[in-house]
Amino acid sequence: MKVVLECIPCYMKQVINTVAQTKCSEEKTRQIMYQILPMIPELDPVETPAVNSTLVLRKINELLEIPDPFKKAKRESNELALSLLPQLRKRIRESLDPFYTACQISVAGNIIDLGIITDYDIEETLRESLAKNFTRDDSAEFKERLRTAREVLILGDNSGEIAFDKLLAEELRKSGVRVTFVVKGQSILNDATLEDALQVGIDEVAEVITNGNGYLGTVVQERSKELIEAMERADLIISKGQANYESLESTPEAGKKTYFLLRAKCEIVAKNLGVDLGSMVFARVKMN
Repeated sequence: MKVVLECIPCYMKQVINTVAQTKCSEEKTRQIMYQILPMIPELDPVETPAVNSTLVLRKINELLEIPDPFKKAKRESNELALSLLPQLRKRIRESLDPFYTACQISVAGNIIDLGIITDYDIEETLRESLAKNFTRDDSAEFKERLRTAREVLILGDNSGEIAFDKLLAEELRKSGVRVTFVVKGQSILNDATLEDALQVGIDEVAEVITNGNGYLGTVVQERSKELIEAMERADLIISKGQANYESLESTPEAGKKTYFLLRAKCEIVAKNLGVDLGSMVFARVKMN
């Protein structure tokens, strides 16, 4: 997915939301904004939004002299999500279709995106997500392919959200498959890192690896050797969130085995997917 003009305001929104995580003065905030603005025309117009956003965010962290402005917010979102797991496990256990319910819960966590949405109500989002179906829904196809799969790879997204992904991994394990879970190798926005994975206990149900870098999404040319091998080895891939979709959709690396599980939180992604803003999606993007 390539950038469009509408991505530019989103870059600046991410700047503002990042600075808001700090005790930066108004004057310093203004100076940071002035230093970021000249970067915008230099960003590659044929790159993905995930790559360009990463370059902007790295510059913000450099100017702030804070390697991880979202550290406290990530820890808090993990704690909040963990507190909800007992009741959500019960909901899955009592469901007529536990796997589908686990996917609904997993995608509900995708609302925890502090680069785009800073004011979210995760409990309300869970209620909403559990009450409606996926607008694009290839879950039946996925479940059929799961019958003969040996390994599933999950490309994680945000902190907090990964606690709900743990429930999805638990359901996948019940099918007898090995699960590998991927987090970021370096901090970027509120994306999950190894520290977050260990905090929520993903390592209890999956092998946890990092992508070897600090880019938003999964930038194929920046993947670690470990991730390249894991993606090639996996029978099925679940790609969580918008940035992973932006960077992977229709790529040979995603191939025909990658299913995108996300909430469409921006108009451009929604249009690209052919759904309304806010829709839940569990879809395999068909290769040409």
